[in-house]
Amino acid sequence: MSEFKVEVLSRKAPRPRKRNRKREEERFAAAGENRSFMQGVVPLLWWLLKPRRPLWVLGALAFVVVVYGTPHMLVTHNCYSVGTPGQRCSECRYFGVQGMRGYLGPNWDCPVIVMLPVNWSALLGNA
Repeated sequence: MSEFKVEVLSRKAPRPRKRNRKREEERFAAAGENRSFMQGVVPLLWWLLKPRRPLWVLGALAFVVVVYGTPHMLVTHNCYSVGTPGQRCSECRYFGVQGMRGYLGPNWDCPVIVMLPVNWSALLGNA
């Protein structure tokens, strides 16, 4: 009976082999099979939609900015009968991402924080 000498090189398991895409394509071509449309589209859709946290966070942030606007905080206001339920304001000035902007609430009030829509014409230089 022969003797074996075992030598341990590492405690880690060997890394899995990477699939060679060219070999797969050559195998399909050699077999004469054409890949269907869905076999080409599904990997592309998965690559576009696979969960990448930074990409999803940026997408969610862009969605909020486009749909709801950017947050602005009340800086100055001009209101009559302050502190009463029937308070009416004539001017509210807010400071936010796009600088100082005026906005009057739906009930002639001045909320402390409000989401104002983005002024795209000012950003694009059309104003």
